[in-house]
Amino acid sequence: MPWDVRQAPHVITWEVTRACQLHCRHCRAKAIRHRNPAELTLAEIEQVLEDIRDHFDPHPLLIFTGGDPTERDDLLDILRASVQRGLSTAVAPSVTPNLTPAVLDAWREVGVRTISLSIDGPSPAVHDTFRGVPGTFLASLAVARAIKERGFGLQVNTAVDVHTVDSLPEMGALARDLGVASWEVFFVVPTGRARQEDALSPESMDRTLAWLATYAQSAPYRVTAVAAPQYRRVMLETIPGLARPRTPAVREAQGFAFIDHTGEVYPSGYLPVSGGNVRRTPLSTIYRESPLFVSLRDPDALKGKCGTCPYRDICGGSRARAYAVHGDVLAEDPGCPYSAVMAV
Repeated sequence: MPWDVRQAPHVITWEVTRACQLHCRHCRAKAIRHRNPAELTLAEIEQVLEDIRDHFDPHPLLIFTGGDPTERDDLLDILRASVQRGLSTAVAPSVTPNLTPAVLDAWREVGVRTISLSIDGPSPAVHDTFRGVPGTFLASLAVARAIKERGFGLQVNTAVDVHTVDSLPEMGALARDLGVASWEVFFVVPTGRARQEDALSPESMDRTLAWLATYAQSAPYRVTAVAAPQYRRVMLETIPGLARPRTPAVREAQGFAFIDHTGEVYPSGYLPVSGGNVRRTPLSTIYRESPLFVSLRDPDALKGKCGTCPYRDICGGSRARAYAVHGDVLAEDPGCPYSAVMAV
């Protein structure tokens, strides 16, 4: 039976803290150096975990992130609480001195299955400039190998903007050499510290997605594009004989939800419009009933080119990019050059 994204998300990303030692060029959170006293407590987090367990079927994947989640001294308790409730649990840490072999061993012992690392380029010149701390690239390679040695699934996340796009072929080769299970290519949205002038032009995005679609056909790991749901259209245009998907792309509020460190629930970490707060309303209720979330799942509510696009049911455009540029979550996606006129 197809997963009904109106009732349960595929993925929940949970920012358990906004504290982080890095200063990344594109950070959507504008991470801070010290923890916010208003963060959700362990007891509050456990209540949300019980709601997820009891009211989302199938259970979504939970990804605990930040900031840097290792800045919380109770992170192991959070991970244990998630695993003990039967939830598939992953961690997306920053590569800092906090991320030691002993920490990885402890995560493995409590039942974490997957760890994702951000590596934005195949060299220190690209990655360290992007992440804002010299030495981060080599440290990330060492951590990636330690993750693999311990039997975790490894996902590498690569942010794409004008500074990193030319390195994608080499980055794909590095991901192969690291033995990743998944390579997630994120197209930067101009929110947080990310600037509009750093984002790819719509035409460059389409060219890059076409390259990615071709590359994915022979890649020895799963390849996904994030903040670029038009990847569905580009794949159909690029790969001969590919069948049109029967389900919509996972995007903001449509198979995905984001919880911030104070309990606000967003359709995406890159779309800073809240549908509610878990301190007042259960996550399951927010996801299913919030007017914001409901509207984002309605292809007929889309405006501009997205509203008339023949691919709106399987794409829908990046709602985060629409909001960042137009200030309207339902506006057309400024990162996509396609229009219905092009199809005539």
